[in-house]
Amino acid sequence: MEINAFKKFIKEQRPKIMLSPFSLAYSSFEELDFTSKDNNFFLQNASLIVEEVRNKNWEKFLKDERKFSSYVYEQLINKDIVNNLNKVEAIKWFINEYTDHIYALSLSNTQSRRSRAGNEFESIIELVLMGAGIPFDTQGSIGAGLFESAHMAKLVDCVSPGASEYKLDKRNTSLISAKTTLRERWQEVGDEMARTMAREMYLVTLDDNISQNVIQLIGRNNIILVTTKSNKESLYKDSPYVLSFESMLEELTTKAMVWQNYVYPPKELDEKKCRFINQIEKHKEIPFFVNYYKHQLELLE
Repeated sequence: MEINAFKKFIKEQRPKIMLSPFSLAYSSFEELDFTSKDNNFFLQNASLIVEEVRNKNWEKFLKDERKFSSYVYEQLINKDIVNNLNKVEAIKWFINEYTDHIYALSLSNTQSRRSRAGNEFESIIELVLMGAGIPFDTQGSIGAGLFESAHMAKLVDCVSPGASEYKLDKRNTSLISAKTTLRERWQEVGDEMARTMAREMYLVTLDDNISQNVIQLIGRNNIILVTTKSNKESLYKDSPYVLSFESMLEELTTKAMVWQNYVYPPKELDEKKCRFINQIEKHKEIPFFVNYYKHQLELLE
């Protein structure tokens, strides 16, 4: 197989063979029996859930990636040649014949891991929010258009209680951005934060190597770092700019209460109901999602 055709083949086959980031995260979430837990469990054990789902994801992903790589390499084998060689000769023939192909698959796997990591993390955060009964909207669930019309930045992953509430009263809503690691990207979030004109933003991360200087700079931009309870206690215990997942959920729950008896304008109310109904239909095969959105719909009645 010519190298460009091989690269195209990898790109076409990966989504057919490997689970999407969301599907992988949800399958791990379900296998760990978190779908049966109540809101209080999520509020009290959010960090544990994030850690266990990520560990389960990684374990399953490595198995799937090995299977995928084996399948792709098998398509290159010329059995007429290999059958006349011993194992060592066959391996040498394969390496010499397909050096560029091996590199191409290795590079593709590396790039795929990087792009998937963020999407998987976002999916886990969404599952935790749902499990805790926190109302929220995501760009994935309602489309980027509404986020743009509400003047929310492209780096905002979630808004709680929702995009409609953000348009109505920014002070009583919360923006959430998820980044597995920060590096210099927190500055991008800071820039986007300024564009939203929001009061504050939660920047959820698993980064265990954030300097105190960066933490303070982030805090001055009205960005609140959120991480696991173990990271908070061992690395950022004395920092007022860093919260645990559990603390964030507690704050989101409190802020959502402001909207409990709010009388929505007819247009915003209809939009919210339609979004929830669409999500119920979209995820009709997933009871965890259906139950969450049905409950959110009931709260509007």
